[in-house]
Order: sequence, then structure tokens, then C-alpha cells
Amino acid sequence: MAWTVISRTAAAFGDRFEQRLTDRARRRRAVRDPERDARLRKIDARKTADAAERTRLREERQKLAWHKYEPAWRHSPVVTAHGFDGRGGGKMGVVDQIPEFRATTPQLCGIWPWAVAGGVPQVGTPIGRHLDHALDVMFDPISWVYRTPLMNTPSLFLLGLPSLGKSTLGRKLCNGAIAQGQIPLILADLKPDYALLVEAMGGHVIRIGHGLGHFNPLAVGALGSIIPLLDEFPEEQRRVRAQVLSRRFRLMQGLLELVRRGPLVEHENNLLSKTLRILEDDPRFSPTTPPLIQDLFDTIQAGPLDLRGHVLARTTEEYEAKTDRLLSTLTSLLDGPLGEVFSRQTCEPLDLSGDNPPVAVCVDVSAIDTADSALEGAVLLACWEDGFGAIEAAHTLADCGLRPQRHFLVFLDELWRVLGAGPGMVSRVDKMTRLTRTLGTGLVEITHTVKDLESLEAEFDIKKAKGFIERAGAVIVGGLPRQEMVKLCDIVPFTNPEIDMVTSWATPASFDAHSKKKLPPPGRGRFLLKVGTDNTPGIPFQTFLTATERDLGYHDTNSRFTGDTKNVTPVADSTTNGNGGGRHAVSA
Repeated sequence: MAWTVISRTAAAFGDRFEQRLTDRARRRRAVRDPERDARLRKIDARKTADAAERTRLREERQKLAWHKYEPAWRHSPVVTAHGFDGRGGGKMGVVDQIPEFRATTPQLCGIWPWAVAGGVPQVGTPIGRHLDHALDVMFDPISWVYRTPLMNTPSLFLLGLPSLGKSTLGRKLCNGAIAQGQIPLILADLKPDYALLVEAMGGHVIRIGHGLGHFNPLAVGALGSIIPLLDEFPEEQRRVRAQVLSRRFRLMQGLLELVRRGPLVEHENNLLSKTLRILEDDPRFSPTTPPLIQDLFDTIQAGPLDLRGHVLARTTEEYEAKTDRLLSTLTSLLDGPLGEVFSRQTCEPLDLSGDNPPVAVCVDVSAIDTADSALEGAVLLACWEDGFGAIEAAHTLADCGLRPQRHFLVFLDELWRVLGAGPGMVSRVDKMTRLTRTLGTGLVEITHTVKDLESLEAEFDIKKAKGFIERAGAVIVGGLPRQEMVKLCDIVPFTNPEIDMVTSWATPASFDAHSKKKLPPPGRGRFLLKVGTDNTPGIPFQTFLTATERDLGYHDTNSRFTGDTKNVTPVADSTTNGNGGGRHAVSA
């Protein structure tokens, strides 16, 4: 009974307590502030939004760090600002600060604000399109020196392996010089590579060789032919007469040394100089009928008193002893393989000082046997001496106001054959490369590799020949092997990407199994133009042939294989340039 009373009492007390709580809550709701409720709701909403944002960020971090949730066999390091994170990733604890330099805008043109220049100078002969942005690349030695000061010397050295387009680029420079009013001079076309172009442009082609033309080394040449025009300038006239005599002596001395394979001794040089002065005063000869080598031989053999006294010969026997070796060398020059070329009067004299000079001149010596190095060297020497005499004659008349000023561009193609033609050839080319600015003449030297210059016999000739590249205002490089680029870098600096690019052009051509034809080499027509010997970035470009150039056929150097130089099928297929137009790559 007691437990029953207690239970009923607790239940009644609980009911009354619950009723009291309910009444208290009802009273509180009746007096609650609505603004407070709104603030509480905003706080709850903000807490809910923050929780959702934390959830979203956690999910995004999980997506970025997906590698942490991947299986171990598929784990890869993550790239961070300091490198790859994780074992073996190469992550750096400290990143070095990039070096900064300050310079003016002209000093950093092409570097600021862009790392690569946006264009190339639009001055000179169009030679191709830029490999990076397909802009037209224009260049020639004379324009880049005298029209815009981009180079210091109007000379170019061109290197590249065979069949990659060196001769084609040379002919483009020749064609551009004609278009600009310059007179290209190919004073010794050995293959020939330029004869067809000069003929197509209406120039003058002179052919010298066995059974073809002849050249008299004792002729006054173009320089002597202007002497009658200088009557009103007596001082200049005397200077030109002395120059003509000096060129005669220098040419004969060079020819005799090439035949002898050694230098003349002192009394032989004196005898040669005195004999040439005697022949100049001889009334039998004139500028139109100059003496021949045979007349020089006969005069020395006769031994007049002037000659005997000049060599200090007191008796006939002493004079004969001093002249025997010189006469023997002259006999070899007359009766040997050189005699057919140098024993007669000049067939086609070179004249650049007339009122209407030729637009271009090419001396074709391809008829000379390549195995006859003595004759080849002698012809080269004679052609250069006569050619530069003609240039000097044109400049002399221009200085006197008798003719307008003209500019010339001299080509030395196949330079390796020129330098190896005989002793003294390197020294003569060396003098030529140092006088380009004085003579107002541009110079283009073309060969295959640096090894061509290192194949000379004498060490001092090798050093002189390498100086040709160093003194050149610009160097254009085609495809070359890596070892050749290493040698060239000792003279002209190249960056590693430039070396990789040039060596990739030297890759041999491949074979197309579907068409059963040999594809063109990847480096055909591709070149890198470097100006100066500093670290200036080069200009990579590709040479193309126009339809007119292909139709004329003078760019084809494989005429022996094609059989038709007037209707040549390009080796390379049509390619598309950067502007969308169709072009054909060079086929020579």
C-alpha cells in the first residue's frame, strides 16, 4: 500500500511540473524579440554556409591531391613551384633568383619586351622566308653595309654540305645584285654555276680554256685602256700607268712562281721588272697590240746592255748563267699546258668602265681539266688580276667625274679549289678580303666545310684561311655535321639550339617506299644567317624557287643527269609557306 501511494504522488508531482514548464515556455514565446530571432537565423545560415564551403574545399583538395588516393603502383610526383614533389622528384628547397640586367631599348631591341625578335630587316635581296614566322628575309652584303649599318664589312662567307642549295643561294644574290644596279663578277666560274644565269640576264660570259678563249697576261687590260681618257688629269694618268706596269709585273711573277712551284730569286725579279719597262717603251707595241710572253722571252734572251747592267752581269757567260733558270721557267709557261691559254692575245677583254657596262660578268673556266692544278691556279690568278684592274679603272673614271659611281659584287665559289690551286693563292685571297671597303666591292666566298680550309699544306695558310671567316661581315651556314659546327664555333659563336638545328639539316635524304623515289634532304634550301662574331641570334630561313627561276633552268646543277637544263622537274615537292602560298624548295 505504501509503494502505491508513493507512486501516485510522484506521478501527480511530475504532471504538475511538466505543466508548469509548458506554461513557462508559452509565456516566453509570447514575449520573444523578433529581431533577435532574425539574428539567430542569420547566424545559423552562416554556419551552414561555412560548413558547406569547408566541405567543397575539402573535396577540391582531394581532387588536386588525387595521387594520395591512387594505388601505390600508379603514384606519380606532383609538380610544384619548386619542382616535382616526392622521392626522386628533384624538388628544390631554395630557388635561385633570375639574374636581371638593365639596358636601353636600342641595346635590347628584340629582347624587350619579347624574347624573340618579331621581324627581320627588309633591306636587300629577297633570299627566302623565316623558318619561325614566315616573314620575308632580305640580305646582301652591300645593302647591309651601305644602305643600313647592319654589318661592318661587305663580305659573306657561305658554308654547307653539297646538294643543299649553296649555289642556288649564291645565284639568288647574284640576281638580286643585278636588280639593284650592282655588277656581279664571277671571275672564275669553275663548274660553271653562274654562266647560264649571266646569259639569261644579258650579261657578258667569257670562256677560257683548252680550245676556247685565250688571255694575254701582258695586255694593259681595262685599267690601261682608260689612259687616253685621262689626258686632262696628268697626275692620275701617271698613276694609272704605274699601276698597269705594277699589275703586269705582279701577274707575270705569280704565273712564273706557279709554274716553278717556288718563288723567284732577287735578280730574276729585277730582270723581269726591267724587261717589262723596256717592252712598254718599245714602239712596236701599243695598248691595242700589247707584247706577248714570247716577246718577253726574246728580249731577255737577246740580253741588251740595259738588262745586263741591271743584273750586274759583266760578261755574256755571266748573264746567261743568271737568266738560264728564268728562261727555262718561261719556256715551261709557253710550251706546257699553260701555253695554249697564255700564248696569244686576249680574245674577249673585260671592260667595266664604258658608258654601258655589262649587267654581270662571268669568266667560265670549266673547260680546264680539274686535275691540272697549275693551269687552274694560273687562270684564276690572271682572271682576278684582270678583274680587279677593271674595277679600279671604273673607280678611277668615277673619281675624275667621267663615269658614274658603280658597285661590284665578286663571287668566289668553290673556294676550296681556289685555295688549293697553287702556292701563294691563300695570300692573294687574303689581300682581297681586306680591301673590300677600299675597292667599294662586296665579296661572297662559298665552300663546303671548315675542313676545306684546314686541308692546306702550310700551317700559316690554314690560319690565314680561317681568318676569312672571322673577317667576314656575315656567315651563312647550311647543313653541317656536328664536328664541323664545333670547329666553326671557335671562330663564330653559335648557341646550342642553333647547333642542333644546323646539324639536323645535315641528315641524309630518305627513301619513299610508296612512290619508289628518293625524298629531298631535310636541309635542302635551309640556312642560318649570323652577323658579326658576337652572340647575336641568327636568322633561320629557307630559300624557295619561283616559277620563273624553275622555267629558266639556270638553278639546275644536275643537268648531266636530267639532260635538259631548260625544262627541269623540281626534286622537292610543293611546300606551303607561312602565308599559305605554294612554293617549291630549291633543287640544286
